[in-house]
This record gives sequence, structure tokens and C-alpha cells, in this order.
Amino acid sequence: MAKKVASKNVDITTSQNVLVSYELASVFQRIIAGFIDSVLVLVLNLLRSAIFPTSVSNPASFFSIYIFLVWLYQLAIIVFFKGRSVGMRIMGIRIISLNGETLEFSDYFLRWIVRPLDITLSFCAVGIFSMLATEKRQRLGDMLAGTSVVKLNPNSNFTLRDILAFHQSTKPENVKYPSVKYIEETHMLFIKNLLQNTESYSQDINDKAIDQATKKLCELLKIETIPTDKRAFLNQLVNDYIVMTR
Repeated sequence: MAKKVASKNVDITTSQNVLVSYELASVFQRIIAGFIDSVLVLVLNLLRSAIFPTSVSNPASFFSIYIFLVWLYQLAIIVFFKGRSVGMRIMGIRIISLNGETLEFSDYFLRWIVRPLDITLSFCAVGIFSMLATEKRQRLGDMLAGTSVVKLNPNSNFTLRDILAFHQSTKPENVKYPSVKYIEETHMLFIKNLLQNTESYSQDINDKAIDQATKKLCELLKIETIPTDKRAFLNQLVNDYIVMTR
């Protein structure tokens, strides 16, 4: 029997019935984020000890306070930053709810309350084993709260280099809308992502987005008649943009 491995992506249906696909954060990213947070709390604890030096001569007291601060920090800072600790912000990852709802304090609390078992008392072993063994890379706290941790910049997004690779065969004589070269690059990257990632959203939402994008670009390019085949029109604009700007 083949060994079950964690999926690289997780699909979330939002409260607006929009299907959004996220790339799961790797175990390594989560470990590094936790390490950054621990170092930050250590620095803060050292500053506290410098101001209130009573615990400096007592290592047991110093580290007990440090462990307590790390544990408290993981709830306070994540609630404050709405699903991201400082380490998570640096690593570009965040906590999301798997049911598509906005995370509440109770969700963060459930995730946090088992942190000693997941991480502190087991020296991260339970949390790492759980993330490696579950499909959505969840530690025990995630499973209890119905959450997971995802990347904020999924690899499915395209860069201008990716678009260039797709359109090397386009010739200057095939350009229909030369004024597209004045459109911002970020807009064209958005259009390419919209055309390519059709499985990330429901058909209705994708069609509405295509319709709105077409109307906006027609307005910017001063095209009076909105094309009937909107997808073909947007593809043509991407092709033309590459030819006119490369």
C-alpha cells in the first residue's frame, strides 16, 4: 500500500461560496518561523532581565519566565496580527480556517492551548510528526481548531518571465492592440493568472471576474465595443503586451 503523504495544496470554500486554493506552508517554514519567534522572545526576556536583574542569578527562574513568555506570546501576537506571528510574517505564511470563516479568538485559543503538548514538552516532536502525518500538515492544535498554515505567495502565481516563456512565438504583425504597452505590468500579470488559474474559483466567480477585467481594459484602451469572446480578447492583450514590451 502506498504511503499517504501530505497534500501540497488545500482548497477552501469561503463564506461567499468562492473556492480558493492555497499552497500549504512547509514543515521547514513553520519550524523557522517558530525559531524566529523564540529568538525574539529570548531577546525581550534578556532586556527584561537587564531592567529587572533579580532573575539573572537564577537560571531556573530566567528560563521558566522565558518559556512562559514564549507560550503567552504565541497567543497574544497571533491574535493581534490576525493569524500571523512575527516569524510567520517573515516567512510569508499565515494561519487560516479550513471552513472558510474568519478566525475568532476562540479558534486561536484552541490552537494555542495544546501548544505545550505539541511543541514545548515534546521539544516539537509531536507537532512535527503530526504535520508530516496529516494531509493538511496540521499539528494537534490545528486539528483541534480546524486550521492550517498556508503560504501567502503561492507558487501558482505567474511572473513576467513565465508569461514571456508562454508567448515566444507571437509575432509583431499579429498585434491587434498596440496601446496595451501602456498598461501596468501588474495588471497584465493579474490577467494571466485569472486566465490560467480557472480551477481556483467557481465558474460563476471566474466568469464575473473575466467580464469585469474585460470592461476595465476596454475602458483603459478606449475600445468602444466590448468583445463577445472575452477570454480570447484577454489572451490577445497578453500576447500583444509581450510583443510590445519585450
